Amino acid sequence: MMHSATGAMVWAVTVVALWGGAAWAAVHLLRRPQHRPQRRPQRRPQRRPPPTLPSPLDILERRYAAGDLTREHFDEARARLREHELDI
Repeated sequence: MMHSATGAMVWAVTVVALWGGAAWAAVHLLRRPQHRPQRRPQRRPQRRPPPTLPSPLDILERRYAAGDLTREHFDEARARLREHELDI
């Protein structure tokens, strides 16, 4: 009789463990209806505007400021640039 009481006890513990596991799984699944992880919105890399090139007048003014051009050359080149601006 001792042998059957021990066997019954093992079966009882096994059944309780299985039912407990099933109950835990049900609660776990009900608390998380969407089992898959939520997707974060992807950050798109910010596009930087292309570097702007200095205008011809900017280059001319820098060269004049650096002393590469005389006042006469600067005035003549600026007048030519203005003529081309009107053509566009």
